[in-house]
Amino acid sequence: MVACFEKCLTETDIVSRFALPISWLRVLPPIEQASHEVNFQVTDGFEFFWEFSCSIRRVGRYRKPVLHSEGWLKFVNHKGLKVGDRIVLDLEANDFRGTKFRIRAQKLNKECDQWLDV
Repeated sequence: MVACFEKCLTETDIVSRFALPISWLRVLPPIEQASHEVNFQVTDGFEFFWEFSCSIRRVGRYRKPVLHSEGWLKFVNHKGLKVGDRIVLDLEANDFRGTKFRIRAQKLNKECDQWLDV
Protein backbone atom coordinates (compact mmCIF):
# COMPACT_ATOMS: atom_id res chain seq x y z
CA MET A 1 0.00 0.00 0.00
CA VAL A 2 1.10 3.51 -0.74
CA ALA A 3 0.32 6.45 1.53
CA CYS A 4 -1.92 8.67 -0.55
CA PHE A 5 -3.00 11.33 1.91
CA GLU A 6 -1.85 12.55 5.32
CA LYS A 7 -3.48 15.22 7.41
CA CYS A 8 -3.04 16.61 10.92
CA LEU A 9 -6.47 16.89 12.51
CA THR A 10 -8.20 20.20 13.10
CA GLU A 11 -11.07 21.08 15.44
CA THR A 12 -13.56 20.61 12.57
CA ASP A 13 -12.13 17.15 11.83
CA ILE A 14 -12.63 16.12 15.46
CA VAL A 15 -16.15 17.44 16.08
CA SER A 16 -17.97 17.07 12.78
CA ARG A 17 -16.33 16.04 9.49
CA PHE A 18 -13.03 15.15 7.83
CA ALA A 19 -12.34 16.87 4.50
CA LEU A 20 -10.77 14.72 1.78
CA PRO A 21 -8.87 15.96 -1.25
CA ILE A 22 -11.09 16.12 -4.34
CA SER A 23 -8.76 13.65 -6.09
CA TRP A 24 -10.17 10.93 -3.80
CA LEU A 25 -13.44 11.04 -5.74
CA ARG A 26 -11.59 9.10 -8.45
CA VAL A 27 -10.75 6.20 -6.10
CA LEU A 28 -13.86 6.03 -3.90
CA PRO A 29 -16.78 3.88 -4.99
CA PRO A 30 -18.88 5.89 -7.46
CA ILE A 31 -21.58 8.15 -6.08
CA GLU A 32 -24.96 7.41 -7.66
CA GLN A 33 -26.33 10.14 -9.92
CA ALA A 34 -29.40 10.79 -7.73
CA SER A 35 -27.37 10.77 -4.51
CA HIS A 36 -24.66 12.91 -2.96
CA GLU A 37 -22.98 10.29 -0.77
CA VAL A 38 -21.46 6.83 -0.80
CA ASN A 39 -20.73 4.37 2.02
CA PHE A 40 -17.52 2.34 1.98
CA GLN A 41 -15.49 0.16 4.32
CA VAL A 42 -11.93 0.67 5.47
CA THR A 43 -9.56 -1.14 7.80
CA ASP A 44 -7.47 0.64 10.38
CA GLY A 45 -3.81 0.02 11.20
CA PHE A 46 -4.87 -2.97 13.33
CA GLU A 47 -7.14 -4.55 10.67
CA PHE A 48 -10.43 -3.55 12.35
CA PHE A 49 -13.23 -2.68 9.92
CA TRP A 50 -14.94 0.70 9.89
CA GLU A 51 -17.72 2.02 7.68
CA PHE A 52 -17.63 5.64 6.56
CA SER A 53 -19.97 7.81 4.58
CA CYS A 54 -18.44 10.25 2.11
CA SER A 55 -20.63 13.04 0.81
CA ILE A 56 -20.19 15.86 -1.65
CA ARG A 57 -21.94 19.19 -2.00
CA ARG A 58 -25.10 19.05 -4.08
CA VAL A 59 -24.58 22.46 -5.67
CA GLY A 60 -21.62 24.46 -6.89
CA ARG A 61 -18.55 23.65 -8.91
CA TYR A 62 -16.34 22.48 -6.03
CA ARG A 63 -17.70 19.15 -4.82
CA LYS A 64 -15.58 19.02 -1.59
CA PRO A 65 -15.78 15.40 -0.36
CA VAL A 66 -16.03 14.88 3.40
CA LEU A 67 -16.29 11.93 5.77
CA HIS A 68 -19.06 12.66 8.23
CA SER A 69 -21.71 11.41 10.55
CA GLU A 70 -21.74 8.40 12.83
CA GLY A 71 -18.96 6.30 11.28
CA TRP A 72 -16.32 9.03 11.26
CA LEU A 73 -17.14 10.33 14.75
CA LYS A 74 -17.22 6.80 16.15
CA PHE A 75 -13.70 6.27 14.75
CA VAL A 76 -12.45 9.58 16.23
CA ASN A 77 -13.89 8.77 19.67
CA HIS A 78 -12.71 5.14 19.69
CA LYS A 79 -9.15 6.20 18.84
CA GLY A 80 -9.22 9.13 21.30
CA LEU A 81 -8.10 11.52 18.59
CA LYS A 82 -7.31 15.15 19.36
CA VAL A 83 -6.38 18.24 17.36
CA GLY A 84 -2.84 17.75 16.03
CA ASP A 85 -3.06 13.96 15.75
CA ARG A 86 -2.62 12.61 12.24
CA ILE A 87 -4.65 10.54 9.78
CA VAL A 88 -2.97 8.56 6.99
CA LEU A 89 -5.19 7.21 4.21
CA ASP A 90 -3.80 4.44 2.02
CA LEU A 91 -5.29 2.55 -0.85
CA GLU A 92 -4.44 -0.49 -2.88
CA ALA A 93 -6.11 -0.98 -6.25
CA ASN A 94 -6.83 -4.59 -7.15
CA ASP A 95 -8.74 -5.48 -10.32
CA PHE A 96 -9.93 -8.78 -8.81
CA ARG A 97 -10.91 -7.69 -5.29
CA GLY A 98 -11.51 -4.00 -5.84
CA THR A 99 -9.85 -1.11 -4.10
CA LYS A 100 -8.87 -1.69 -0.48
CA PHE A 101 -8.87 1.36 1.79
CA ARG A 102 -6.93 1.71 5.03
CA ILE A 103 -7.07 4.56 7.53
CA ARG A 104 -4.41 4.89 10.19
CA ALA A 105 -4.80 7.16 13.20
CA GLN A 106 -1.49 8.32 14.61
CA LYS A 107 -0.28 10.20 17.66
CA LEU A 108 3.13 11.80 17.99
CA ASN A 109 5.41 10.17 20.56
CA LYS A 110 7.40 13.18 21.69
CA GLU A 111 10.07 11.08 23.44
CA CYS A 112 11.26 9.52 20.19
CA ASP A 113 9.74 12.08 17.78
CA GLN A 114 7.85 9.38 15.82
CA TRP A 115 4.24 8.97 14.74
CA LEU A 116 2.70 5.81 16.21
CA ASP A 117 -0.51 4.08 15.12
CA VAL A 118 -3.29 4.01 17.72
